[in-house]
Amino acid sequence: QADQLTEEQIAEFKEAFSLFDKDGDGTITTKELGTVMRSLGQNPTEAELQDMINEVDADEVDEMIREADIDGDGQVNYEEFVQMMTAK
Repeated sequence: QADQLTEEQIAEFKEAFSLFDKDGDGTITTKELGTVMRSLGQNPTEAELQDMINEVDADEVDEMIREADIDGDGQVNYEEFVQMMTAK
């Protein structure tokens, strides 16, 4: 999937990933994931955004991490992040 991204999308993902990878270790923690997901939304309306924020609870974020965490280390690395963001 990652090979079908445009240069612009790749740059956007890298920028977003680095913004949330606070300690620069190449992974995003569970807490940071909710913020990442919201920041890369498909231009949702304010109401949709509020709904998404209200619907995302800690358990759902943990579940997203588990689904995206391909290598099972409890964190999402850049490759896992791109796969998660481009999954249909």
